[in-house]
Amino acid sequence: MLELLRTFSWQELRHHPWRHGAAVVAVMLGVALAFAVHLINASALDEFAQAARSAGGEPDLSLSDPRGPFDESVFATVATHPDVVLASPVLDLHTQALGTVPDEAGSPARVPIRVLGLDALLVAAIAPALQPR
Repeated sequence: MLELLRTFSWQELRHHPWRHGAAVVAVMLGVALAFAVHLINASALDEFAQAARSAGGEPDLSLSDPRGPFDESVFATVATHPDVVLASPVLDLHTQALGTVPDEAGSPARVPIRVLGLDALLVAAIAPALQPR
């Protein structure tokens, strides 16, 4: 096999070096073009997703403590950081309320509710869709 490569391929390469060089350059340009198209597509999709999140009122970053209450001193530190343009605290909890219709035992039924609280002065700048009307 090595003898065949030496006999045919090396002679072809010696007789037409510019043809082979042009083929190598064409393959390199094709790979570079495909990679550039991939990068442009990924960037456009990322920008579109970020705009959709922003229009829907989703924050760029959310801090929470899964173990329990969030330490307010951490929020103060983050909100006053020079790289943070706008920060707003959000209260989100699940609880129960007493319903008006009694259950089978005759006691007031417990109805699960979600409480969502946010700063009414900052909601227009952060998420206009969440602003009360």
